[in-house]
Amino acid sequence: MGTEISPEKLAELRNLGGDALITKLLAKFVENSATLLADAKKALDANDATKLDYCVHTLKGSAMSLGLSTMGAILVDLNTRTKAKNLEGAGADLDKLEILLKEVKTYKDRAFPG
Repeated sequence: MGTEISPEKLAELRNLGGDALITKLLAKFVENSATLLADAKKALDANDATKLDYCVHTLKGSAMSLGLSTMGAILVDLNTRTKAKNLEGAGADLDKLEILLKEVKTYKDRAFPG
């Protein structure tokens, strides 16, 4: 499932700090991503491509660093478009990302409670 940490990244994180580190990173990711997604939606509503690009770029880095491949793929594509100030389809992508973020939270709560 694309809302789980990739096996390679999971092994790397476990070597760095075990499940306690993963729990902390996922909790921060969920918290920060919810804020960034809300800010991204506001930026889109205001037609503020620069702010939207900032939010998307930040989300992309966080998702990719945790090995969240499905979110990462959407964010890479969206970030390419926001850099070019092309906001077409951004709303649908942000909606998908909100759903995926809920799935990441469910994964975190199930696999790394705390």
